[in-house]
Amino acid sequence: MSKECRLEELVEFLQLEQRLDLKTVALQHVLGLTGSKDGIQSISEFPEIVSSVVELFDDKHPVIHTDAAKALINLSSDRAQAKSLVESNIMSKLVKKLYDKIEDEESKLADSAAIILSNFTRDLVCCNVVLTHLQDNGISIETIVFIMCQEDYNKHGAKMSYLAPFLSNLSQLKAVRNDILDREQCIIQRLLPFTEYTDSSTKRGGVIGTLRNCCFEAEHHEWLLHEDVDIVPRLLLPLAGPTPQDLDDQDIEKLPMELQYLDDDKKIEEDPDLRRMLLESLTQLCAQMHGRQVLREKNTYVILRELHKTEKDREVLLAAENIIDILIKTEEEINLDNYKDLEVPTDLHDKFKNMDQVYLEN
Repeated sequence: MSKECRLEELVEFLQLEQRLDLKTVALQHVLGLTGSKDGIQSISEFPEIVSSVVELFDDKHPVIHTDAAKALINLSSDRAQAKSLVESNIMSKLVKKLYDKIEDEESKLADSAAIILSNFTRDLVCCNVVLTHLQDNGISIETIVFIMCQEDYNKHGAKMSYLAPFLSNLSQLKAVRNDILDREQCIIQRLLPFTEYTDSSTKRGGVIGTLRNCCFEAEHHEWLLHEDVDIVPRLLLPLAGPTPQDLDDQDIEKLPMELQYLDDDKKIEEDPDLRRMLLESLTQLCAQMHGRQVLREKNTYVILRELHKTEKDREVLLAAENIIDILIKTEEEINLDNYKDLEVPTDLHDKFKNMDQVYLEN
């Protein structure tokens, strides 16, 4: 019997009403195939198999729905298969099914559902499709953030850390950024404490990515910098180590309260990618004169100067130096209200890009 025939014949055993022993063997075979790129390619030729696995995600037996979840995680981890699924006619139903697992406080599949949604939203095209299905099913960004922020939401200990990278992926879209930055919903204020969240680097990183994306919305900068949000201390705190002993009281008192007199055990964010994203967020806030003035008033330069002394990662160093170069200039020297209004000729853009590349390589 050919491999194609064997795969096709599996479909009849991957049904909710099928005997448990037959379902178990068939699903384990499918799960094994999803562990390799060739196996996923084989499965992709039979969409009905994938549809059946999606249905088994609702199976009452723990062995079945757990293996179905693992298979969907593997399938959605493959970019080509994820895109194929996102574009399929079962996606709306699948998005609702995944969200229901997350929303259900008694679900044992909540973490798996969050991982699958995160996998599905790694590019802009898929993000747009998933957002449409979320909206069609009446699922709001606010409810996703609410669940993510509740430490003990799930009764079986699911932390749903992958809701944060899912949110970060979605925040590539302006419509989602607008939701997060809606002043009536207070969503972004709920995210800020997670820049220092120690229980999960996945959740911390997803939140930092979301904040970074929101900082690209220049029209919201004044509000983000205002005490209603006060985003700067939350972006700086992970970049700060212990307060240097040689730092004078005047410099310390200019810092935001959260950054004054930090203990000797205060640690800088360990992940260089997250340090870079925090610095990129601050760079975006420097786009307008008002933002630059606020960062200077909060003595941001001092934190960045101390970070620069110990930083080893070249990309992080470059990101820090870019902000420092802006902050040490006077507004008279800059002579521009908004950097985003500055049109850089293509030849200079390429030149600057090459200079950065040389810096990173040497």
